[in-house]
Amino acid sequence: MIINLRVKSIKALKGLPRFVYPLAVVTILGLSAGLYRLYAGLGATTNLNTVFPWGLWISFDLTTVAFSGAAFTLAALVYIFHVHDLHTAVRPTVLLGLLGYSSVLVILFFDLGRWDRFWHFLVYPNLTSALFEVSWCIAIYTTILVYEFSPVLLEKVKNNKKLLRAVEKITIPMVIAGITLSSMHQSSLGSLFVITAPRLNPLWYSIIQPEFFLVSSLAAGISTIIIGSFVSIRLFGQTLDQKAIGKLGLLLPWILGLYLLMKIGALAFSGAFSLLFTSGVLSVLYLAELVIGVIVPILLFFIRRVRSSRIASLIGALFVAVGIVLNRFDVTWFAIRQLNGVSYFPSWIEMALLIGVGSGILLVYTLAAHFFPVFAETVRIRSVSDKASSSLHPAKMPVGD
Repeated sequence: MIINLRVKSIKALKGLPRFVYPLAVVTILGLSAGLYRLYAGLGATTNLNTVFPWGLWISFDLTTVAFSGAAFTLAALVYIFHVHDLHTAVRPTVLLGLLGYSSVLVILFFDLGRWDRFWHFLVYPNLTSALFEVSWCIAIYTTILVYEFSPVLLEKVKNNKKLLRAVEKITIPMVIAGITLSSMHQSSLGSLFVITAPRLNPLWYSIIQPEFFLVSSLAAGISTIIIGSFVSIRLFGQTLDQKAIGKLGLLLPWILGLYLLMKIGALAFSGAFSLLFTSGVLSVLYLAELVIGVIVPILLFFIRRVRSSRIASLIGALFVAVGIVLNRFDVTWFAIRQLNGVSYFPSWIEMALLIGVGSGILLVYTLAAHFFPVFAETVRIRSVSDKASSSLHPAKMPVGD
């Protein structure tokens, strides 16, 4: 019996993609740097200071949360608006959201000066703090994502019908709770920067920063699903039907159009429109956000031929992703004014930890997709260039079975 289990385990490991092993090494090294940070403290291991108490880690967190919004965006489309064609994307997207939010919790843990008191927000409420609300929402929503992903895990359990029925009975209420919580903290993250008027450049400062973060997270979530459908071909030979991708692409111009109107309106209302071409490097960064991440994707996804092409859809989604990354790093780092000549650049330990966490996300996602039926509802595809529907085949067997 033991020998059979060992043989099965060896066979399963042999079937893993080769890149899993370097990812494991990078993850271990990155987390080792994180352990040293816990031992030595923030002062000795980071370049954070009283002028820049938030650095690379918070930029990573806000970017990851935006892209992890794919889970609540897709849940709203499938379960609330009944776009059932997108149901095939639920499992891989929920897994990505779960890992994204889990990584945020990990980074927040390492970002605390007194990491041993990470649990204090649970028992010492600060009801006037946006961070308190964000902490609770992220923690509860991560738990809800575990619930949403549980059917995938339960399919590996024998005599699981009763458990699956119990989970399915409360799916809709849990999804609604997840959408509510995710919407709350996506916007609350923007609230953190409403009080930064003395430090944040006027091009980015706005009283409606929460709305900016929420709307942009919707676009980030959709672009994540489109990009993920392409990456899954390379890694697992599984993907979404191009019609589903086209439906997602059709939503992007409207979401991004609303975001563009909000941004231009905020500039005009605040009187900062004249700074758009007179702020040097910051003007370049702001225009790059709008042109690369908003205007170009709007123009691309209004074209039916783009939405019907897997490669063209990927390119459009990548433009959106670059714009989101620029925006989050601008708001949290590049557009923050220096004080008394004090600047900030992350230490190697800060960068090593983030690289390790990022590698960990890819590692766990690959392992989960290999051993569990994450892509059970998707279609198989022979190559990235396959466009005809005849090249797509329903998945007869979940990946990893």
